[in-house]
Amino acid sequence: MKKFLFIILLLSSSLFAELDWAGSYELGLAKAKKEQKAVMLMFSSKTCKMCNYMKKSVYENDDVSEYVKTFFVPVEVDITEHPDKYGYPVFGTPTYYFLTAEGKPIGRMMVGGASPEGFLQKLKDAKQGQ
Repeated sequence: MKKFLFIILLLSSSLFAELDWAGSYELGLAKAKKEQKAVMLMFSSKTCKMCNYMKKSVYENDDVSEYVKTFFVPVEVDITEHPDKYGYPVFGTPTYYFLTAEGKPIGRMMVGGASPEGFLQKLKDAKQGQ
């Protein structure tokens, strides 16, 4: 019985941390308007090691994932698939923009990765500047 409960707890915690990424930039903005949230826009590429670090180590942090789920609609744009980058300057990957539901930037962009604590603070700063 203890093993069963442990497995259920383990599965539920891994589901808890997973983010619900919008399928596209346009869908992300529409979802943000509907849910009255900001947008966390991440420009990435498949070969970006720091992008993978962020996905595996930072977004899976319960505090980070819960904050994103509560206040943001996460959108990932692969710069190899969208070289126009929707008009945003991208100086490396990952590059983050935090946007209002109308698509207006909130604060300054962020280039590179961060620790879970550092990224959570960046999210809080963006939310406060909204």
